[in-house]
Amino acid sequence: MDVEVLKTIQQVFRENKAFTLVTQGSHGIWAGKAYFGEQDGYLYTALEQGRNYRNLMENPRVFFVIERGVPDRFIQGEGIAERLGPIEECSERSIIFRKALELVLFAKLIPGVTVFRIRPTRLFVSDFTREWKPRAEIEITEEALACFRQHRPRQPWLSLFWKAIRPFAFPATLAPVLLGSLIAPTIDWLRLLLTLLGTMLAHAGVNVISDYMDWRRGADTWKVLGSSRVLVDGLMDPRTHLRFGIILLLLATLIGVWLVGLSGPAIWYLMAAGAALGIFYTVPPIGLKYRALGDIAVFLAFGPLMALGAYYVQTSQLTWIPVWLSVPIGLLTIAILHGNNYRDIAEDRAAGYRTVASLIGPRGSAYYYALLVAGAYISVGVFIALGWLPLWSLGVLFSLPLAWRNVTVAFNHARVAFSFLDLLTAQLHLVFSLLLVAGVLLQRFAPIP
Repeated sequence: MDVEVLKTIQQVFRENKAFTLVTQGSHGIWAGKAYFGEQDGYLYTALEQGRNYRNLMENPRVFFVIERGVPDRFIQGEGIAERLGPIEECSERSIIFRKALELVLFAKLIPGVTVFRIRPTRLFVSDFTREWKPRAEIEITEEALACFRQHRPRQPWLSLFWKAIRPFAFPATLAPVLLGSLIAPTIDWLRLLLTLLGTMLAHAGVNVISDYMDWRRGADTWKVLGSSRVLVDGLMDPRTHLRFGIILLLLATLIGVWLVGLSGPAIWYLMAAGAALGIFYTVPPIGLKYRALGDIAVFLAFGPLMALGAYYVQTSQLTWIPVWLSVPIGLLTIAILHGNNYRDIAEDRAAGYRTVASLIGPRGSAYYYALLVAGAYISVGVFIALGWLPLWSLGVLFSLPLAWRNVTVAFNHARVAFSFLDLLTAQLHLVFSLLLVAGVLLQRFAPIP
């Protein structure tokens, strides 16, 4: 196979996660969109028991189109489909999930979803992105499949480790650290940068260790969306994953030692408390997450402890003000966790561990979520009235449309099941926190009497 054509095929596979599948049976021709994954030239897809499924059970011959909505680089193909079995029994599902995480939501809620493997027999490759050239017609022989195996693209190790640390959760660390630092009378920028780096390394390390423990306990299965999925989908060796988490925590500890020398010994106690909450969140024999204590642990770690620690790094003083001011951010951080637990109530109960969501059920979870979100806004108003936050902090009200959207989703149990309420809440957390921190920053440069 021509190397340039192979590169184009691999690029089309890489930049698309859905294709149009065309089948024919006794009820006629049918075309439908479906998620797919590719490995070694074979295509894998998961279908509910609809028209395409019924056609394939009668006639395994298929036609497919892989394109991104613009007819400049696309593949048309013919192939033979093979039924592999129910999605819960097929490890090949991970090939699809790596590209289309959304499929997990549908696969775990729609009965009878089945995995099929398509062996292409002929591909028609068109690429007009750089120059016009005739469509390439490739017959997929055993030699061609061997070429796919030989030139299998490898995922860069850096992007794999980046995925493992779940960086989308970092705003939960940045917000309390920035808030605690900015309310200090003066700011030492080196200490601020070290605090940000140390807390993010600690957060990343806890994320990695938590994923490892959940995977080892069998809590993280293919149905669970809250993890990075690098272990669930077989992307990283478990021992490498565990070592990576330990290294991150050691690096965070080294920065903590540096900060002790700059600010004072109280950092040791704050670090120890944060480490205990983070490590024993999943690590036995305590396992706070599995005993319905995850919410309070997350609140303390990503609220009062981080804000107080950041303030102490700047001032070498302990005070209750950063503890109280971190409450709104801490409540929204709990809401992120609860959004995940709310969606995964059935999976958590099946795994044998308890969360607040699993204890109070779907209806109670909706009210609990609304209370957490409302509490964030109410506490900001109280702190402004007390003079602890500037009037600029009223800017958080600009995030109310996002809050209303999320609460509406929380009270629609079907939407919670088919949505990423945790990611929607993370978006709210980010906007809310930016507005809150911006208000404190503005007060430093444009104070309101």
